Amino acid sequence: MKKLPIGTQSFSILRTNNQIYADKTKYIYDMVESGRTYFLSRPRRFGKSLLVSTLEEFFKGNKELFKGLYIYDKVDWDSYPVLRLDFGNITHNTSENLVKSLIKYLNDTAEEFGVELDDINLLTDKFAELIKKIHRKTKKRVVVLIDEYDKAISTHFDDIELAMKNRDVLKSFYQVLKSNDQHLKFLFITGISKFAKTSIFSELNQLNDITIHPRYSEICGYTQNDLEFYFKDYISKITELKDIGENYLLNSLKRCYNGYSWDGKNFLYNPFSILNFFDTGKLANYWADTGTPKLLVDILKTTDVDLNILVDKKSEFVGSFPNFELDNIGFATVLLQTGYLTIKKEESEDIKPSRFTTGIPNKEVEESLFSYILATYTNNVPESIEPMTKNMIKCIYAQDSECLQKYFEILLGKISNINYGYLKDNIEAYYKVLLISWMQLLGFDIESEVMTLKGRLDALLKTKEFILIIEFKFSETMSLDSMLAEGENQIIEKEYYKPYQDKNIVVLSVALQPKDIKCKFKTLEETLKQNKS
Repeated sequence: MKKLPIGTQSFSILRTNNQIYADKTKYIYDMVESGRTYFLSRPRRFGKSLLVSTLEEFFKGNKELFKGLYIYDKVDWDSYPVLRLDFGNITHNTSENLVKSLIKYLNDTAEEFGVELDDINLLTDKFAELIKKIHRKTKKRVVVLIDEYDKAISTHFDDIELAMKNRDVLKSFYQVLKSNDQHLKFLFITGISKFAKTSIFSELNQLNDITIHPRYSEICGYTQNDLEFYFKDYISKITELKDIGENYLLNSLKRCYNGYSWDGKNFLYNPFSILNFFDTGKLANYWADTGTPKLLVDILKTTDVDLNILVDKKSEFVGSFPNFELDNIGFATVLLQTGYLTIKKEESEDIKPSRFTTGIPNKEVEESLFSYILATYTNNVPESIEPMTKNMIKCIYAQDSECLQKYFEILLGKISNINYGYLKDNIEAYYKVLLISWMQLLGFDIESEVMTLKGRLDALLKTKEFILIIEFKFSETMSLDSMLAEGENQIIEKEYYKPYQDKNIVVLSVALQPKDIKCKFKTLEETLKQNKS
């Protein structure tokens, strides 16, 4: 049985150490045959670095590493000089250090290739000189592979001035690649974020962006076929060990870890989560363990985001993959680029630009997102959210008002006075989204802002045992009890319950004041009776 490549980002190590490799070399063949300059955006832990490493070994002509793979007998093998730049190894805490670190990389690379650079400290001049001299010495054009190209920018979203300075450094650095195109054999750049062409890529407008290109939708990640073919031994082992059926296991894996797509047709698994599952045999939230991207952390803390996206769990865009701009942050774009949203559907008409609908990929990502959102906005630690959620489930099934209220109070109790001042103009919507977001974590089928014949109910939560109709009320002056009664009356007067009368209906009213909350469960029969009296 082949080993699991957990933590392996080197293609040569993977291939020489009997580790599983899902063959992606068809896409490398397509790229080489179709063009020369490419850009690819994918979320963290999605196999980008392994893809870069695979390209490196391919262009170095290490044919034996590819034996048995798609590309092995499809090309005339040759070797080229490869410059691989991983920004995970570049210092960028100041723009000055970014320049120094890049210059050190160029000097070290020159030494590796045995070329001597002039004694200059201008970054762009040195980069151009390196490419030209390697081409001249080897008599072969140079391959440039750049991994995590955006790390020096997106890491510093909490300091826009530094992010912009680093962006300007990289903009001038990357312009060398366009002006020295005649010296390049192949150029591949990858990262999480896709910046607008008016910023970092303004000088690299020759790049072919394959982020949502239909031919490359499966270039990273595991397909369902990959899962069942390459991991069949592990699937058999776990089904036998756990005494469960194969279909049950595969359906569980699909629900938890599948769902990523860049064309709305082909859906993928995050390799990191799948590998960790087969290592432990446990359906756990491995996505959360990798850490929330700093880009998302910073935008939540510093930007007035549209929290309703978290309730709707989807957004739309038309045409090309949305760009990211430092001076015009789009929350949905950040969620999409960091993997918290993915393309779920593409609608096209003739040759017009497609309309893409996005959504949360799977259960693992949904839990990660809502846990982090709640932790961030309520000043709780993410690790505390899950146990509170489990207890909250018990409160709801028991229809225990005091129990549920206790956990609502814990959730909201740590919101600072600073946050109250910041949110006072929209605090009712803020509270509503927080409470609904927590309910999303319960694993129930929940809908918000549900239209009915006579109005719009705040939230509808469905379980196998009952339908829970939820109405939120907020006021700085009305008493909590008065708001509870008003919420119950609204449910009856607007007849929110009528479409569900064949079900067991429970009403939940939630009353909110600044820094205070009260909730009450009632059966529909109790609510109707009280309303009549």
